[in-house]
Amino acid sequence: MRSLKNDNSTWRGTLSVKNRLIFIIIITVSLYSLLYIASITPLSADEMTSLMEEAERILRGKYTIMDIFLNNFIISLIMFIPLVGPFIGGYAIYVTGRLIGALSVSTGIPSILLISTTIITLYGLIEFLAYGAAFTESIVFTYSIFKKKSRLESKWLIISIAAVAILLFIAATIEYMLIQFFGQIYPNLEQLPAKI
Repeated sequence: MRSLKNDNSTWRGTLSVKNRLIFIIIITVSLYSLLYIASITPLSADEMTSLMEEAERILRGKYTIMDIFLNNFIISLIMFIPLVGPFIGGYAIYVTGRLIGALSVSTGIPSILLISTTIITLYGLIEFLAYGAAFTESIVFTYSIFKKKSRLESKWLIISIAAVAILLFIAATIEYMLIQFFGQIYPNLEQLPAKI
């Protein structure tokens, strides 16, 4: 008969809800840290030009809630891929940080303030929690594959994808409403990059 100690110390193929939430919070904070570090890393002149062209393209775009949602959901689905997903997702966060850095240099607004604005307005916080959940599930699912317990974890994978989809739809709705709001206050918002 096996001891209780051995039963409790053996990984059973799933992580408790409490531990998952702790893991999601830790990864979300780590992703924000990566975003900030990328935003304060010095930019070359060529990189600055390229990133400002990208910012102009983004600001000139007319996006719907579904456009915003699908863009972010596709990124999150990539993050779910075992082994490689977190690396690709981390790179996407890094590139976003570089874009924020370029906007920071151009406008004179500190990148920490630009990042904080997305947290204060909630859409960025909800979005990053979704990414944190995708990262967490990717890591846990990868571990379950190595432990040959992926069938047990498959239920959590489906739950995580559904939860991420809901969170990203809420974030996209808030972001869209903010775009509409600021579009009414500043009707020529799409001309902002040319003035920077």
